Amino acid sequence: MNTTSIFLQTIIGGIGIGSLYALIALGYSMTFRSMGLVNFAQGSIYMVGTYFGIIWYRGMVMGLHVPYAAAFFIGLLCNVLLGLLLERIFRPLAKLDLMLMLLATIGLGFILDNLFTIIFGAEGFAVDSPLSNTPWKIYGIRVLPQMALLIGVSAVLMVGLQLFLSKTKLGMAMRASAVDYEIARTMGIATNRMNALALSIGCMMSAAAGILAAPIVYVAPSMGAAVGLKGFAAAILGGLGSIPGAIAGGLVFGVLEALSSGYVSSQWTKAIAFIVMVVVLMVKPSGIVGEITIEKV
Repeated sequence: MNTTSIFLQTIIGGIGIGSLYALIALGYSMTFRSMGLVNFAQGSIYMVGTYFGIIWYRGMVMGLHVPYAAAFFIGLLCNVLLGLLLERIFRPLAKLDLMLMLLATIGLGFILDNLFTIIFGAEGFAVDSPLSNTPWKIYGIRVLPQMALLIGVSAVLMVGLQLFLSKTKLGMAMRASAVDYEIARTMGIATNRMNALALSIGCMMSAAAGILAAPIVYVAPSMGAAVGLKGFAAAILGGLGSIPGAIAGGLVFGVLEALSSGYVSSQWTKAIAFIVMVVVLMVKPSGIVGEITIEKV
């Protein structure tokens, strides 16, 4: 492979892992935008959604082997229901002090991690890809089919979310509720339902990220810690509360990790990405995109 091909393959790998971070970052931004709550349990929610889908795919439920596509949608549905449950738990937290809210979400993450460790064990397992393990060769660039699936489905979900929020009445109601909770409620918008929907969408995005990445990463109850932290960093980098910012932050974070790993040192991978994030925030505290405000809904 020549230098250009190696560079392009590194970028594609970065876009793949960045798509994963972007979906997690969307979970953070959706919750923060709707409820003003930083949900530090998002990494654990990502882990839970992964298990909700993969246990069906691997035949861990009554020995039933469900096709990957069906397991994917089952995992998404289960995490949507989890989001509805969490909204009821988080609703009283909105009236508490910020520090208490953060501690509550961290505690929730520990509960989920330990619960799934008790149920499934701490060791974890590898997941076979439903697609071929033979890389596709495109102009000298090798791309794993599962990585291409991760990038493609993530792109569809991101674009679909943007269209939903900007083109549908329900999406605009969610945005109005996020901009001014009290005014939206006086206009007849069911703000609690909008919060529940936003949190469910965030949980769904995290489940999608986990199930798509499961054949690439190692599935274990501890898998959400590092990814959750990077997803939060991506949300901050793009602008916490901004949907386009979460997407941009995730992709930038993933590409930075790939480039630093390929051209500097794998030992510096995490450090370089976070250093760039700090520098960007020093120059532009609102993030790459910044939180989007709505003048007219």
